[in-house]
Amino acid sequence: MTLGRILLERSVITETQLETAIAQQKRSGERLGQVIVDLGYTTADNILGALRDQLNVATTRVNANTVSAEAIQALPEKVARKHTAFPLMKKGTTLVVAMATPKDLSALGDIKFAAGCEIQILLALEGEINAAIDRYYHDESLPAFSDDSAADVVIESAALQRAVKDEAAERSAVRLVERIIARAAAEGASDIHFEPGVDHLRVRIRVDGMFRGVAQLVSTMAPSVTARVKVLAGMDIAEHRIPQDGRFSALVSNRHLDLRCSTYPTVYGEKAVLRLLDRAGLQFHLNRLGMSPHVLDRYRDVVHQAEGIVLITGPTGSGKTTTLYGTLAELVETGKNIMTIENPVEYALAGVNQGQTNDKAGFTFAKGLRAILRQDPDVIMVGEIRDLETLETAIEASLTGHMVLSTLHTNGAVATVTRLTEMGLEPYLLASSVRAIVAQRLVRRICPTCRVETTMPTGLRHFFRDNADTTFYRGAGCDDCRGTGFKGRIGIYEHLDVTADMCELLLERASEAKLVEAARAHGMRTLREECLALVLDGQTTLEEVLRVTRAHTSSTEHKRNGTESDRRHDRRQN
Repeated sequence: MTLGRILLERSVITETQLETAIAQQKRSGERLGQVIVDLGYTTADNILGALRDQLNVATTRVNANTVSAEAIQALPEKVARKHTAFPLMKKGTTLVVAMATPKDLSALGDIKFAAGCEIQILLALEGEINAAIDRYYHDESLPAFSDDSAADVVIESAALQRAVKDEAAERSAVRLVERIIARAAAEGASDIHFEPGVDHLRVRIRVDGMFRGVAQLVSTMAPSVTARVKVLAGMDIAEHRIPQDGRFSALVSNRHLDLRCSTYPTVYGEKAVLRLLDRAGLQFHLNRLGMSPHVLDRYRDVVHQAEGIVLITGPTGSGKTTTLYGTLAELVETGKNIMTIENPVEYALAGVNQGQTNDKAGFTFAKGLRAILRQDPDVIMVGEIRDLETLETAIEASLTGHMVLSTLHTNGAVATVTRLTEMGLEPYLLASSVRAIVAQRLVRRICPTCRVETTMPTGLRHFFRDNADTTFYRGAGCDDCRGTGFKGRIGIYEHLDVTADMCELLLERASEAKLVEAARAHGMRTLREECLALVLDGQTTLEEVLRVTRAHTSSTEHKRNGTESDRRHDRRQN
């Protein structure tokens, strides 16, 4: 019996979920069980239970095992990656190995030959195996700078021929930067920060939106490390007075990473930040972003329309670009002519004509958008609306039969309406062109390995008056999440449809209080409500609710804010 049929008979998933997972599996090439877990339809334990009965093989959760260094040394990394196998422990002359394909006799032969001992196989999920390989096949500590300590990183940069004057410092900086990049990639970091101080250089990485300390080096290392980063990114190493930007690529254990670099002059030297973009790690699919079913259905209905503007809003690092790319990846399947103007192009999407601004050449968002309109587009994606000129051009595009997708930096969906009018957009244009506004944030997921039940704090019970008996969870902290209790992030979304009632309110220049009432009457749930739903579902914690979202403003405050907004508008009109 197939895995899907077993899960259906056990009522673990529905027919619709199975069809969606199969379609995604065909696109991604991943194993069906892993896809079902990634889509959030069920737990890893349920998938492993079904696979155990289907294949008659013992199963394990890789993250729940204590990994031994002896086992890691017994199986070469290349063999482990080739066959998606991870060594768990060595018992005498037998090596216990977790595999995603335990019935692959050819793979078993390779593993046995490479390890030089007998093999005991346990079935595990592909995602957990790959994560363990990335983590345990890298040195966790900073390097001892010797000739044989080079990290498994291949840097691709046209500017590598430029050198730092001090050769000894250069050699140390080269190995240090490579090891830090490898460490950050293994831990799933999004950014690396090199921060100079009075007598030290602090190195931190950002994982799941939170900082982790990596090292604190002597201050004499700072110039060489910064110079190395600038060389890789093609910057001017002799310029220290102004900020600079650049980018380069790195191959880290068969993972191709794009790194965007920026520097900023501080009183103690230049601060450098590297943003890591994993080409293969991100899978742009709307089902995987975390949208609740009612938000996903409404969002899909809007973006598949023939014309109008859809705005994705939120602060930097809230996942707006990922949402846009996921939308474009789905629209590609409709066969439409899709064009973009971005700054910069972060990922190449098959079937999408992507363009990039060039400020030095005067090629701005507004100019790029006007040029796109001469290319017979169906769907246009503008990386960001920054000024009135770009906004008016986007409005013109939407009113002439194009679907326009873009982003804006605002705190909420309704607040975006105020922001657009303050930029100078007339309400009648807003009402006739904007189809929907989606505000989003990212919250941390509870680590599945160390998730435990917890009691609800007394001070937070007012959030769950109707769910007083609900079980709540938190992460106890384990090796897999490095003691944080969180692993990975999920999006929360506030979807506002610009309905006929909403249009009337916009034309009347209604206050934010009335706009909120109209939006909620048509089913909009706030970011806090979406986050609380994830708490009830056991995916995040109450602490994340308070950290990421803000309380819904009272009606009185809304009226006061609306009055102030109206007064500001009247002053502009006068």
